Amino acid sequence: MRWDMSDPERRTRRTDVAFWLHLAAAPMIVHPAFQWLGVLESGATALSAVTGLALYAALTISALLVDRRALMVSALAYVLAAMTTLFREAGALSLSTALTALALGSALLLLSAFWHGVRVQLVRLLPLAVSRLLPPGAQRSVAQA
Repeated sequence: MRWDMSDPERRTRRTDVAFWLHLAAAPMIVHPAFQWLGVLESGATALSAVTGLALYAALTISALLVDRRALMVSALAYVLAAMTTLFREAGALSLSTALTALALGSALLLLSAFWHGVRVQLVRLLPLAVSRLLPPGAQRSVAQA
């Protein structure tokens, strides 16, 4: 994050390096967290699945704020497993995989379509001192609003 914040305008080579650092770090952050929750275990509970979805929501907010999608992509397999567990626990055993794919695919499609607008709204909630550290796309939109 420090490397990424050193070029908030994303105009230098540091941005390219930061992209690869995010890509390398994301699985190292995501895997232990979801492993600890036990989301991929065969006996995963609804509580661990809901906690996993809440963690994914937090990762999504972080990804939106820093305008990097690596955290979200690294956690997709875990979210699929968590949602499948929830649908199975709700009694949709035969449809759990299809419902999971439909729900997650729809959510990701909507988020990708409205990424910048959602990002602007999130950045508006932050103090100005924090929003200045973020990439400028949201800053300009916040300043215009």
